[in-house]
Amino acid sequence: GDYVQAYGEGASANAPLRGAQATQPVMCALLLDLADEGVVSLDREVSKDLPRQVGIAGITYGQLCTAQTGLADFKATIGDIMVNNPTRPWSDRELLAYGLAHSPLSWPGLDVHVSDTNMLLLARALRAVTETSIPELLESRVFNTAGMPSSYYPGDVLTDLSLPGSGLTGITYPAAGGAPQCEVGVVEVPQVSPSMLGAAGATVTTVTDLKNFYASYVGGQFGGAEFSDRVTTVLPTTNPIRNEAGEPVTEGEEAAARIAAADDPNGQKWGFGLEKVQSLYGRSGQMTGTLTASYHDPATGFSVVVVLNNSSAGSGFARTLAFELAALATEAGAGPAVTWSSEEQAAALAAAAICQPAA
Repeated sequence: GDYVQAYGEGASANAPLRGAQATQPVMCALLLDLADEGVVSLDREVSKDLPRQVGIAGITYGQLCTAQTGLADFKATIGDIMVNNPTRPWSDRELLAYGLAHSPLSWPGLDVHVSDTNMLLLARALRAVTETSIPELLESRVFNTAGMPSSYYPGDVLTDLSLPGSGLTGITYPAAGGAPQCEVGVVEVPQVSPSMLGAAGATVTTVTDLKNFYASYVGGQFGGAEFSDRVTTVLPTTNPIRNEAGEPVTEGEEAAARIAAADDPNGQKWGFGLEKVQSLYGRSGQMTGTLTASYHDPATGFSVVVVLNNSSAGSGFARTLAFELAALATEAGAGPAVTWSSEEQAAALAAAAICQPAA
């Protein structure tokens, strides 16, 4: 059965929340739907539809979701601003410029580099191809299909700063140098500009809608017979050392270690816009005032969704909590076939906690 529970004063289990990167795969679901209809080809170069955009030569639509574009993440140098000034509007062109300034990363087309910049570029290209807004495209092609009646993409990511009345109010510690300033104390962030992530995570959703989406997406409901298996076709996120021809190097200690990590069946893999860890497919995310994590095991039908309203510990904190809950279900005989224990994940969660008094 389902267990949906909110903890904390005034918290509601069906509260609207900012999905952050946990909702990022909705863009790849949209791409698969358009590819299935022949509106766009996964092998088509994006530059053909955005001819005035520099720095994207050779990048295909499919690579935007397989994370093989070589585009660097745009948040590396502006994370503190997003925390300390959460209502600042961000143009997608400005964010894309931050990503392009540090691109290309190693071996575009071969190596995997998970980057939010990919989704910004995908949204711009799909708007151009379809001549339709992202809110309209997601509503008609993704949210309705996946059973997400409470989800929406903001009509204007620059000005829609507030969640609906019952939305989860976020808190955060101010940041400096990428680290939370614990001595300052937490501050409420009732208003947050969705433009800080844009298509990489601006979707507003609920925990139940997130569960429905991943069950639908991983279950093959997008892309039709030709493309639906792309979702669960995975690549290792540990890239090999390559020679000048791009071929993996096999000699040397570091090269061998990378190959072993890539071949580890329990290691992180990357599918079509989402990660795979053992039998779980999903994403974790961070947006000022919100941490999210949502994972689904298609073999058992098990899903786990976690949302926290203090964002300062980072997306890995929510991911670890989700993995702990998955392990508890496994240990109770009702969860996925994960090999880690709930005690291991609990210890990792404790180690990741921030701004706590010394033991």
